[in-house]
Amino acid sequence: MSVTPAPQQEPITDSPWFWLYLFATTALILLVVFRSKLDIRQADIERQHQAREYMSQTLEDPAATTGEVPVAAVSTPDNTLIGWNYIYVVLGVLVSVGWVRLWYVRFHQPIQPPPEADQRQRQDT
Repeated sequence: MSVTPAPQQEPITDSPWFWLYLFATTALILLVVFRSKLDIRQADIERQHQAREYMSQTLEDPAATTGEVPVAAVSTPDNTLIGWNYIYVVLGVLVSVGWVRLWYVRFHQPIQPPPEADQRQRQDT
């Protein structure tokens, strides 16, 4: 009578769903932690773009400059043209999909019996 060892699961790090979950969670945490610095940087980039646009309009038609201030609001860290909401949504979806898929593949599916046990059951019947 031979004793068959219990089937071993592969390491969790072999699953691509684990890595998707890990990297998306890390990105989401970093985005939350560094949000204020990213807002400041985004506002600087937008202000540079707005200044370039204003100067290009001024250089195209120098007679039109009457010393008026541009009508468009200048970007601030609290008020930027491009926000982070879409990135939060995408990362949230990636975290959710990665976790659900990892849980399903790793913990939900029953462990398959080894092929020898299946053959023994056929021989017994």
